[in-house]
Amino acid sequence: MELTARLWALIEDQADRQPLVTLGEARAVVALLQVLAAGDSAEAELADELAGRLARRLPAE
Repeated sequence: MELTARLWALIEDQADRQPLVTLGEARAVVALLQVLAAGDSAEAELADELAGRLARRLPAE
């Protein structure tokens, strides 16, 4: 299975959520994903989707 398909499968997995990162770490991950999403590839599309999902769960700054 190609990398992009494996990553989509991980994103779509609806297993129980675990508190694994601090709020600051989560915001940093969203910012990094947004940088990766600036490209024009399947991986950029995936980064954009994941950044959006994570950002919607974060409290407003």
